[in-house]
Amino acid sequence: MEFKTFFDAFPLGIFVVNAKGRPVYANLAAINLLGKGLWPEAAIDQLNDIYQAYQTGTNQLYPLTEQPLLKALQGETYQVDDMEIHQGGQIIPLEVTGTPIFDHQGTLQYAMAVLRDLRDRQRRNEQQIALQQDLLRRNQGLVQENATLKRKLAMLEAQLNPIQSEA
Repeated sequence: MEFKTFFDAFPLGIFVVNAKGRPVYANLAAINLLGKGLWPEAAIDQLNDIYQAYQTGTNQLYPLTEQPLLKALQGETYQVDDMEIHQGGQIIPLEVTGTPIFDHQGTLQYAMAVLRDLRDRQRRNEQQIALQQDLLRRNQGLVQENATLKRKLAMLEAQLNPIQSEA
């Protein structure tokens, strides 16, 4: 069976460049995340612009010096989680891991980037933050209610003390 079939079924994006930094493969998940197909004629330093890869929370293209594919072409495995793709009016946060691929003689042949969509993780984090804020709000309400009850109890005790003294 052909590996391409396996990679296309893989839920993470896989993007591969050759040793010269030219794109040679992108699986279906990568194409969906990037919003564009493969551009085999593109150089490594053009990929951020082509695929609209930005540093999270900015309108600045992702720094080339921190680009996981470039690091992989330099023989380094490198991971970032502060990249986002701007496509079709939406922003897709990504975790990207660049990995060098060597032949049996140790010569760099390819660099592979694995792209993980972080939208679900962000939604879970936002839900967790909302839940924590709700719990804090409820806790503050209970603290206030407790203080109110203590004041009422103190007033009742104060009213009972003169009555008990007379008896």
